[in-house]
Amino acid sequence: MRSQSRTLTLPETVTAPRTPWRERPPAERTQDGIVDLLGTLDVAPAGRGPAGRWAGRVFHRMRLRAHEETTAQIAGVYPFVAEHGFTADGAYVGRDRFTRGAFRFDPFELYRAGILPNPNVAIFGTIGSGKSSLIKTIVLRLLAFGVRFINPADTKGEMAATARAVGATLVQLGPGMGKALNPLYAPPRPQRVDEPTYIELMEQQRLLLLNALGATASGRPLTAREETGIEQALAQLTRQVDHVAADRMRQPNLAEFCELMLNPTPEMAAAIPVPLSVLADDCLDLALRFRAMIKGSLKGVFDGETVEVDWNRPGVVIDISRIRASDAGVALTMTCAQALVDQILTFTDDQWLRILDECWRQIRYPHIVRRISEGQKLARGDDVTSGSATLIALHRISDLMGAAPEIRELALGLLADCSTRVVYNQADDQVPITRSTLNLTDIEAEFLPRLPQATALWKVGQRSFVVDHTVLRDGYEWELIQTDSRMGTRKYESVANPADAMAEEVRVSPAEPDETDGVA
Repeated sequence: MRSQSRTLTLPETVTAPRTPWRERPPAERTQDGIVDLLGTLDVAPAGRGPAGRWAGRVFHRMRLRAHEETTAQIAGVYPFVAEHGFTADGAYVGRDRFTRGAFRFDPFELYRAGILPNPNVAIFGTIGSGKSSLIKTIVLRLLAFGVRFINPADTKGEMAATARAVGATLVQLGPGMGKALNPLYAPPRPQRVDEPTYIELMEQQRLLLLNALGATASGRPLTAREETGIEQALAQLTRQVDHVAADRMRQPNLAEFCELMLNPTPEMAAAIPVPLSVLADDCLDLALRFRAMIKGSLKGVFDGETVEVDWNRPGVVIDISRIRASDAGVALTMTCAQALVDQILTFTDDQWLRILDECWRQIRYPHIVRRISEGQKLARGDDVTSGSATLIALHRISDLMGAAPEIRELALGLLADCSTRVVYNQADDQVPITRSTLNLTDIEAEFLPRLPQATALWKVGQRSFVVDHTVLRDGYEWELIQTDSRMGTRKYESVANPADAMAEEVRVSPAEPDETDGVA
C-alpha cells in the first residue's frame, strides 16, 4: 500500500525577551520531533535547500541571546581585546606587542588632538634597558615633524654623535676645551621683540640665574642683602642705570661680576642707600662663592672665550661629561645651561623637546627642580615663551622619593606634570612603589620585571601599550643610538636593502620580536 506523503507546517519559533541570565521558554510542543528539536536549538530554517535527494539539508541561522557583563568581568570574558592605537600623527617608535601595529608618538600632536593634557614625558628604566636609545630615536624622528631638541646637561656625552650627525650646535665644556659658557650672555634682540621688552626680559633672566647660582653654590637661600648686592652689581655692569639702548648694553662675564661683588662701588651703595662698608660686608661671602667658580675646580668653564650658540640649527647639546670636579660643580653648570634653555624658548617660535637624561643629579638641588617644574607648566607656551615638551629620564621611581625632604614634593611634582610615562624593566623590589606611584594595574605591574630589553610599558594618558622599540639594523640611526659601545664590540647581521626591510617589518610583524633583529 502506497504511503501518503504529508507536508509539515512548522510553527513560528517562540521568541522571549533577550534578558541575560534567563532561560529561554521552550517552543510550543507538537507531535513532531523535528519541530521540538528546532525549538530547543533556537534556530530558524534558512530555506528548503536544493531539490532532489538532499532536499532540506541546509544550514540554519542561529539566533543567540545577547550577553551582558560588567566591566569588571569583561576582561576575562574577552581577554584578547587590545588597543587600536592613536588617530593623531606621530613619529614611528616601534610595534605594539599585542596588536602588531605600528606605534607612533608625537607629544605635540597628541596634545593638539586632546588626547594628552600636556606634552611632557617621563621615562624610567634600569641600566641597559634601552631608555637612552629611545630618547635619541624620538629626537631623530621628531625632527621630521619640525620639533627641535635641546639637551642642556649631557652628563654622559651620549648625545654628541647625534648632534654632529644632524648638524646641531654642540657645546663641549670642561678642562682644556677652550670654550666657556657665559651665564650673562645676551643674544641679539629678535625683530619681533621690542626694545623695552627685550631689556626687561634679559634683566629678569640674568637676575634669576645669578640668584640661583648663588643659592646653589652656598647651599642655602640668599638673604635680602645678598640679592640686593647682585641686583646693583648687574645694573652697574650692563649700564642699565644709564638707561642705554639694547644694542649698547655691555656683554659682561662672570669674572667681571665677581670682581664688582668683591669691590662694590660707591654708586652701588648710594643706590640702595647703605654705607659702602656695609654693602661690602654683605656681599663678601657670596662674592667668594662666585670667585670659586672661575678660579677653583671649574676654572675655564665660565671664564673663557664665550661660545656662540646658533638657535637656527636642528638642536643644541651642551656636553658636560668632562666636568667631574664635584656634584656641586655639575649643578652650577646645569643651572647656567637651564638659563640658556630659557633664552631659546623666549626668543624663538619653534617647538622644542627639552631632554633631561640622568635627571637624578638635577633633582638634588631645589633651584634646578623649580626651573624644570616651571618649564613643564609653561609647556603650552604663552605670550613670551614658545611651546616645549620636557622629557625626564631616571632609573626608577625611588630616585624621586629619595630626594631630600624639603624638595621631595617638588620632585614628585615633576612626575605629576608628565602625561606620558614610559617604564622599562624594573627590579622586583621596585615594582610595588612603581605600581602605587603610577597607578598601574596588577597585570601591568607583573609585566615590569619580565620586560626584555627595548620593550616598555607606555602609559599615555589613561591608555596603556606594550611597545617594542624598533630600529633598522645597519640603518642611519643604528650607530647613533648605541650606548654601550665601550663595553665591547658586537657583530650584527647586515641587511641588503635597509629601506625595503623596514617597510616589510612595519607591514608584517613576526609573532615574537627578536632582540637582535632590528630592536635596540
